[in-house]
Amino acid sequence: MKREVKRIQEPRNGIQFVLYPETREELKPLVFFDGGKFKRNDEGFTIGFHPHSGIGIITYFHHTDLHHKDSSNNPGVVYDGGAQWIQAGKGVWHEEGYHRKYNATDLGEWEGSIHQLWIQLPPDFEEGEVKYRNLNPEELPWVENVKVLSGEYLGVKGPMNVPIKLTYLDVYLNEGETWSFDTPKGQTTGFVFTRDGELTIGNTIIPNSKLAILEHNEGLITANAVGKESNFIVVLAQPSQEDVVAQNGQIHTNRASLQRSAEHIKSIGKNINQ
Repeated sequence: MKREVKRIQEPRNGIQFVLYPETREELKPLVFFDGGKFKRNDEGFTIGFHPHSGIGIITYFHHTDLHHKDSSNNPGVVYDGGAQWIQAGKGVWHEEGYHRKYNATDLGEWEGSIHQLWIQLPPDFEEGEVKYRNLNPEELPWVENVKVLSGEYLGVKGPMNVPIKLTYLDVYLNEGETWSFDTPKGQTTGFVFTRDGELTIGNTIIPNSKLAILEHNEGLITANAVGKESNFIVVLAQPSQEDVVAQNGQIHTNRASLQRSAEHIKSIGKNINQ
């Protein structure tokens, strides 16, 4: 069986692809995805302290360094091509800044890209302790032309240990090349996002910087690079049967859990050193 594209998802503000309630219901536990590029003439930008709870966050980025702080006073830097996992649990405040690479030689205009995925945590984890995992590029394994962030590819496992069944791959194709991947058992929710270039899956063309929601089955995904080199993200997960109860950066499985976490966020927010 082949796994085809169900539809191309149009973004809000050019970058917010998984945002609206109907899309979250369609893709849960994948409940938010931002993907896009930016150009700067300065040293970068910072998204100030803001709270999350009930979700796990994978931030994956290129041609920029991620500078972060959090409400537990754990500052750090993740370098170009790395990734970060935040298990927000019962609540965390964090600040994220995207800055010119520390070793950049060209100090003029520069371009970076950011891809951020939110995963709804299962009930046993949504009010748990906060966890961070910062992964620099050398910690993310390559298998041929595929970088493995989470899940498994050709026997190699990604280093992100998330509390759901999830596959997150970054695939690089040269012009005219084809890539195929058998859906892991049960991971029938998912999408493909084109970081650079264009793809075809079946008869569907996926333009550059677009998100294609895949059909819900365990079929073979076959992608073809169109016209030039193509880089794309593949995200697959076992679908969730939980409710999605959202309030800004808090996403839980029920209203009571969200409210308890909101109170926790309020209490720790008083002590943040901004």
